[in-house]
Amino acid sequence: MVAEPDPNIPDRGIAADLQIQSAQQVERVRAALEELPALQRVTLELAYYEGLTHVEIAERLEQPLGTVKTRIRQAMLRLRESLAGAV
Repeated sequence: MVAEPDPNIPDRGIAADLQIQSAQQVERVRAALEELPALQRVTLELAYYEGLTHVEIAERLEQPLGTVKTRIRQAMLRLRESLAGAV
């Protein structure tokens, strides 16, 4: 015997249309990241995917801190431009 869902308990699952929209957004971000110059992409990935600070990134890449900050800023601006029409 399968129990019927209680209509008084909110559904905690994510609606299918929201899952599709989220997957599409992830794909757009991935594509935009791939368009970045390699040094900007690597720097941004270290910051956002690995959670490194700017100082840690500079040490790992053996680059000046100012260069790391500039690359992150340039990468973010390019991503913003690339994703602006994808909303």
